[in-house]
Amino acid sequence: MDDSWMDPNLAEIPASVEVTDSEGRPRRQPDILLDLGCRHELFHAPDGTAYARTGVAVHAVESPGYREVLAGEYFALTERGCNRNALSDAVTTLTSIAKFRGECRKVWMRVGDANDGRDGCSAVCIDPGRDDWRIIEVTADGWHWSQSPPMFRRSRAFGKMPEPATPDFGRLWKYLNAPVALRPLVAAFLLSAMRPRGPYPVLVLEGEQGTGKSTFSRVLKMIADPSAALVRSPPKDTRDLLVGALNAWLLALDNLSFLGPDLSDSLCRIATGGAISERALYSNTDEVLVEVQRPVVLNGIEDLAVRPDLAERSLHIELDLIRERRTESEFWESFAADLPHILGGLLAGISMAIRDHRNVRIERLPRMADFAVWSAAGMPALGFTADEFLNAYSNNLDEGLGAGVDGSPMGRVLLSFIRARAEWSGTAAELLSALAGVAEESTVRSQGWPRSPRGLSGAIRRLAPALRLQGIEITTDRNATARNLRLCSTGKQPSQPSQPSFRRESNDANDANDGHPASLHKEPCPHCAGEGCAWCRP
Repeated sequence: MDDSWMDPNLAEIPASVEVTDSEGRPRRQPDILLDLGCRHELFHAPDGTAYARTGVAVHAVESPGYREVLAGEYFALTERGCNRNALSDAVTTLTSIAKFRGECRKVWMRVGDANDGRDGCSAVCIDPGRDDWRIIEVTADGWHWSQSPPMFRRSRAFGKMPEPATPDFGRLWKYLNAPVALRPLVAAFLLSAMRPRGPYPVLVLEGEQGTGKSTFSRVLKMIADPSAALVRSPPKDTRDLLVGALNAWLLALDNLSFLGPDLSDSLCRIATGGAISERALYSNTDEVLVEVQRPVVLNGIEDLAVRPDLAERSLHIELDLIRERRTESEFWESFAADLPHILGGLLAGISMAIRDHRNVRIERLPRMADFAVWSAAGMPALGFTADEFLNAYSNNLDEGLGAGVDGSPMGRVLLSFIRARAEWSGTAAELLSALAGVAEESTVRSQGWPRSPRGLSGAIRRLAPALRLQGIEITTDRNATARNLRLCSTGKQPSQPSQPSFRRESNDANDANDGHPASLHKEPCPHCAGEGCAWCRP
């Protein structure tokens, strides 16, 4: 263990911990606990959290799990339990050592980067929850078990993945009733959920009662992030959402009936990255800033991602009604037997994405560009082409933004108002008055109706991308006295999605593969048997 971080004024790391001093008198409990803790590898994360590595396990120093480790070692040494105050004193000192004398290291949960992003995403590490803490390392050449993982932490509900088996990702569709046209989006979500860094899409599952939304969420959770609590109830506030995101890799929220503006904005920040602030406990002036990125699954009967900013970050899956049902025990027994093969197929997709994502070229990138490129690169290993994914993704984004207009009382009125006139210009106050004059009284009194010209301007800015897809262009003109809005109906149709292309490398390996770029295929393309298709054609 490297002890260069130790303060010279502190006691040296003891080779063994003694329970008595040199004169044979019993030592103080805090001193014994501190010696035990100093034998661990103490360090801190970039956010300042103190950690201790005890053998192969990693714990936050102030966590209940690490306190149990210290208490257990103390009991093994003395055959007696330690005092709670003594344990707290030792933890306080060990936290300071880790923060001010320990190294700064990145700590991951479930999915990590073997090289901490120094050379891009060249190796993905996955913590399957094994007792020996061995991890799965995925590279462009496949996957293998690794004995020298990056730092991973685990929550108390952390579950175990099965050992991957012969790849067969197609077995997944026996357990998910997603429409065939939307299956590439579900596969892309799982592929992105195994990426160490975001942005991550929010998968929104919608459907009437009896469509298996909760089971769908549990299946995805079992594949990407098994846990003692597969799905969570809707969070009461941002703090509950943040706690859930910090203690799980994939956050699955079950049976939501409504997403308020604050929760919707917080989900946007969790999906694409951004600090979430909360007032510190027992303080009126301090705040806690936590930055966390996580893949998220939501399910509910009604449309949930109706705000355009969340709609652009979401994959909307409307589930089919289940016609033939199975018992719970039969379903989960069958799924447990197929899960190793599904996981093996997913690892093959990750390997292909690592190998090929730098060569993907999409002419018009969507907002979640990194997600689109990564998923397009790994799709062939999951049974789909890049074209199938990109077409489904483009159509899904358009439909999601359209749902944002339908879900906004003001948006529906504004759309019919402009289409009836083709063009309108004036101030926000004049537009609010004009819309109120043509809207039903119940609509004007509804919660989503703007109460001021400023509120109307903000609502129009949020709906602008969705309205543009509907053929409504919005421009503003500010002068010294007023800010005028101009809205006109263009009648334009949304552009078609761009098709992917791949950069060809000029080297001997390409020639050896008979025209198939070596960076894309080490064997003949499984989709065209070497005849040339949209994926493998140079």
